[in-house]
Amino acid sequence: MCEKYSVGVFFCLFLIVFGTSGCHRRELSDRENPEISDKSFILATKYVRDELFDDAIHCLNDVIRSHKNSPESSLLLGTIYLDKKNDPVTAIYFLKKYADECGNTKQAQIAEQLIDTAKKEFLKSFPAYNGIAQNEAELMEILKSLKNQNAALRQQMVAHRQKISDYETKIDTLQNMLQSANKENLMPHSPYPQSETITIHTVEDGETLSSISNKYYGTSNAWQKIFEANSVTLKNPKNLRIGQQLIIPSIF
Repeated sequence: MCEKYSVGVFFCLFLIVFGTSGCHRRELSDRENPEISDKSFILATKYVRDELFDDAIHCLNDVIRSHKNSPESSLLLGTIYLDKKNDPVTAIYFLKKYADECGNTKQAQIAEQLIDTAKKEFLKSFPAYNGIAQNEAELMEILKSLKNQNAALRQQMVAHRQKISDYETKIDTLQNMLQSANKENLMPHSPYPQSETITIHTVEDGETLSSISNKYYGTSNAWQKIFEANSVTLKNPKNLRIGQQLIIPSIF
């Protein structure tokens, strides 16, 4: 009945812990076995009978922390997690611990069978599981398939991260170009094309825009052209300062 792992699997294994087939029962009596005689272990068995499994788990963990060797507690925890808590991963941990402490015994073989059951329960949580794995070879095939799927997903993730990195680089480049363009738009521009020849004149004592116009254009009537070219820095044509620099644009 126990080997079929039906609804009664938990209570079958519970009998193993307390029956004469326990891992250490042939060597030690209950009084001589510090694990079995531990008050927390005794309380845990009561909780199991009353189906208070969370309380039983708490007591059994106390036993494991208190004793170097505690196979019966490990087995009981493994079966609780497998049959009552639907936690095959934790069940495998405790069942392996039980099998290792029992060595090459019939009880260890039963634990290994339970570990196989826990593996199947774990695989059922994956969409790729088809429910037909009945032996170790089929389990390994399913695990191999899952690993391949995981590797493919990792490669896709790396590719997507690279694309994201490329997009971020392009965005940074565009942002830098936009900032540069904004800076250029904020700079004052001359009203004349850059291809024109522009002369800079330094104002001397006694000069006026008319005299400067006459100096460069041969006529004093072009002074307004000079004034317009310097409208950013010269607000009044009569307010020339000695040393002030003026743009002298081409007459054409």
